[in-house]
Amino acid sequence: MKRQIANILTIDVEDYFQVEGFDRIISEADWDRFEIRFDRSLEWLLQILDSARVKATFFVLGWIVERHPHWIKEINRKGHEIAVHGYTHRRADTLTPEVFRTDLLRVKELLSNLGITEVSGYRAPSFSLTASSLWVWDILKECGFTYDASLSVKHFAAGGTPWARSDPGPQECQTAAGEVLTVFPQAYWPWKPPLPFAGGGYFRLYPYWVTRRGIAAWNRRGVPVTVYVHPWEFDPDQPRIRGAGPVRQFKHYVNLDIHREKFARLLLEFSFLSCREYLRARS
Repeated sequence: MKRQIANILTIDVEDYFQVEGFDRIISEADWDRFEIRFDRSLEWLLQILDSARVKATFFVLGWIVERHPHWIKEINRKGHEIAVHGYTHRRADTLTPEVFRTDLLRVKELLSNLGITEVSGYRAPSFSLTASSLWVWDILKECGFTYDASLSVKHFAAGGTPWARSDPGPQECQTAAGEVLTVFPQAYWPWKPPLPFAGGGYFRLYPYWVTRRGIAAWNRRGVPVTVYVHPWEFDPDQPRIRGAGPVRQFKHYVNLDIHREKFARLLLEFSFLSCREYLRARS
């Protein structure tokens, strides 16, 4: 039976060859050479979300929006929220503020051309909001965004600046300019050191019970948890890319074959909504 507290479900729409783990061996200029496969898993995700009656937030790459607009329209048609994951998958902490602003507005314009004008959220690729890139929040506010989903205990100590609270629930943080921005942090176990969970490679690597207990523990304290997945994680037959090194190879391919089963179980045991639904329910 699903638990009463509603958690937040987010999906980063990128393909297997666009992940940071392969950026040293695959150039953005070569992306068009690779077989497109995100659509196969995306179709499955949309079907299972329909079956579970769950709406999610889809953080989309502008590169995909530009080349596969019909899939973005389909996500929107089914009532899910569309948010921004950058144009390409470049880390936010490697960009200048000027390049970041241009990149952000480029994706927003692509979405507007598809009739998707309510775009309020952003997630930095690889949770790359770091001490050197906190200016991202000011530019998000400047460009009309109301929330960010890039905060991680990998880069900032929970409870310290810029966290508003020492838990992974949605919270209102302040930008350097004093503006208020809602933040959906990456979930973490409050150990020493804190350990992220409930998304990406963490969800695939850990036994299911680790994620289940983590979400349940925060939910008992009244804290909703943000879960994140990627379409390529549900594609065990994707081409194997060699040359990234054993650690990166392991992180990318571990447990792809059982990921659908784990995700389906998660939808059965917990309640979820999109970032947009959460914000509307709170207001």
